[in-house]
Amino acid sequence: MLAFASLQAAVPINISWVDYLIFALYFLVTLGIGFVLRTRMRSSEDFFLAGRSLPSWVTGLAFVGANLGALEILGMGANAAQYGILQAHFYWIGAIPAMIFVAIFMMPFYYGS
Repeated sequence: MLAFASLQAAVPINISWVDYLIFALYFLVTLGIGFVLRTRMRSSEDFFLAGRSLPSWVTGLAFVGANLGALEILGMGANAAQYGILQAHFYWIGAIPAMIFVAIFMMPFYYGS
Protein backbone atom coordinates (compact mmCIF):
# COMPACT_ATOMS: atom_id res chain seq x y z
CA MET A 1 0.00 0.00 0.00
CA LEU A 2 2.86 2.38 0.77
CA ALA A 3 4.46 1.71 -2.61
CA PHE A 4 1.22 2.72 -4.32
CA ALA A 5 0.99 5.91 -2.26
CA SER A 6 4.53 6.93 -3.16
CA LEU A 7 3.88 6.15 -6.84
CA GLN A 8 0.71 8.20 -6.77
CA ALA A 9 2.51 11.16 -5.22
CA ALA A 10 5.29 10.99 -7.81
CA VAL A 11 3.00 11.18 -10.86
CA PRO A 12 1.31 14.57 -11.22
CA ILE A 13 -1.85 14.81 -13.28
CA ASN A 14 -1.80 17.65 -15.78
CA ILE A 15 -5.18 18.68 -17.14
CA SER A 16 -5.06 20.73 -20.31
CA TRP A 17 -7.64 22.89 -22.03
CA VAL A 18 -8.64 19.93 -24.22
CA ASP A 19 -9.73 17.99 -21.13
CA TYR A 20 -11.84 20.92 -19.96
CA LEU A 21 -13.31 21.29 -23.45
CA ILE A 22 -14.33 17.62 -23.57
CA PHE A 23 -15.90 17.90 -20.12
CA ALA A 24 -17.80 21.06 -21.09
CA LEU A 25 -19.04 19.51 -24.35
CA TYR A 26 -20.24 16.40 -22.55
CA PHE A 27 -22.02 18.56 -19.98
CA LEU A 28 -23.68 20.71 -22.66
CA VAL A 29 -24.79 17.69 -24.73
CA THR A 30 -26.27 16.07 -21.63
CA LEU A 31 -28.15 19.27 -20.75
CA GLY A 32 -29.30 19.63 -24.36
CA ILE A 33 -30.72 16.12 -24.44
CA GLY A 34 -32.53 16.83 -21.18
CA PHE A 35 -34.07 20.07 -22.47
CA VAL A 36 -35.15 18.49 -25.76
CA LEU A 37 -36.71 15.43 -24.15
CA ARG A 38 -38.36 17.46 -21.40
CA THR A 39 -41.01 18.61 -23.87
CA ARG A 40 -42.05 15.00 -24.55
CA MET A 41 -42.63 14.11 -20.89
CA ARG A 42 -46.21 14.74 -19.78
CA SER A 43 -46.09 13.12 -16.34
CA SER A 44 -43.76 11.41 -13.91
CA GLU A 45 -44.94 8.06 -15.32
CA ASP A 46 -43.65 9.08 -18.75
CA PHE A 47 -40.32 9.95 -17.19
CA PHE A 48 -39.85 6.85 -15.04
CA LEU A 49 -41.52 4.23 -17.24
CA ALA A 50 -41.07 5.83 -20.68
CA GLY A 51 -44.81 5.73 -21.19
CA ARG A 52 -44.69 1.92 -20.73
CA SER A 53 -43.30 1.61 -24.23
CA LEU A 54 -39.92 -0.02 -23.55
CA PRO A 55 -39.46 -3.62 -24.63
CA SER A 56 -38.18 -6.09 -22.06
CA TRP A 57 -34.73 -6.37 -23.64
CA VAL A 58 -34.14 -2.62 -23.22
CA THR A 59 -35.24 -2.77 -19.60
CA GLY A 60 -32.98 -5.78 -19.03
CA LEU A 61 -30.02 -3.94 -20.52
CA ALA A 62 -30.76 -1.01 -18.22
CA PHE A 63 -30.61 -3.31 -15.18
CA VAL A 64 -27.33 -4.82 -16.38
CA GLY A 65 -25.93 -1.39 -17.19
CA ALA A 66 -26.76 -0.19 -13.69
CA ASN A 67 -24.43 -2.91 -12.37
CA LEU A 68 -21.52 -2.04 -14.64
CA GLY A 69 -19.80 0.84 -12.95
CA ALA A 70 -16.23 1.77 -12.19
CA LEU A 71 -16.09 -0.82 -9.43
CA GLU A 72 -16.71 -3.69 -11.83
CA ILE A 73 -14.50 -2.39 -14.61
CA LEU A 74 -11.50 -1.20 -12.58
CA GLY A 75 -11.92 -2.71 -9.14
CA MET A 76 -12.66 -6.25 -10.25
CA GLY A 77 -9.81 -6.15 -12.72
CA ALA A 78 -7.44 -5.02 -9.98
CA ASN A 79 -8.69 -7.72 -7.64
CA ALA A 80 -8.27 -10.33 -10.36
CA ALA A 81 -4.69 -9.20 -10.89
CA GLN A 82 -4.06 -9.46 -7.16
CA TYR A 83 -6.00 -12.62 -6.25
CA GLY A 84 -6.34 -14.45 -9.55
CA ILE A 85 -9.32 -16.62 -10.47
CA LEU A 86 -10.76 -16.27 -6.97
CA GLN A 87 -12.19 -12.94 -8.10
CA ALA A 88 -14.55 -14.77 -10.47
CA HIS A 89 -16.44 -16.08 -7.44
CA PHE A 90 -17.90 -12.61 -6.96
CA TYR A 91 -20.01 -13.14 -10.05
CA TRP A 92 -20.93 -16.76 -9.34
CA ILE A 93 -21.90 -16.12 -5.73
CA GLY A 94 -23.28 -12.59 -5.92
CA ALA A 95 -23.92 -10.98 -9.27
CA ILE A 96 -25.39 -13.85 -11.29
CA PRO A 97 -27.89 -14.93 -8.59
CA ALA A 98 -28.85 -11.28 -8.13
CA MET A 99 -29.52 -10.88 -11.86
CA ILE A 100 -31.62 -14.06 -11.90
CA PHE A 101 -33.58 -12.82 -8.88
CA VAL A 102 -34.22 -9.47 -10.56
CA ALA A 103 -35.29 -11.15 -13.80
CA ILE A 104 -37.70 -13.60 -12.16
CA PHE A 105 -39.13 -11.67 -9.23
CA MET A 106 -38.60 -7.95 -9.75
CA MET A 107 -39.29 -7.47 -13.47
CA PRO A 108 -42.96 -8.53 -13.17
CA PHE A 109 -43.45 -5.90 -10.45
CA TYR A 110 -41.67 -3.35 -12.60
CA TYR A 111 -43.91 -4.03 -15.57
CA GLY A 112 -47.01 -4.26 -13.39
CA SER A 113 -46.54 -0.88 -11.76
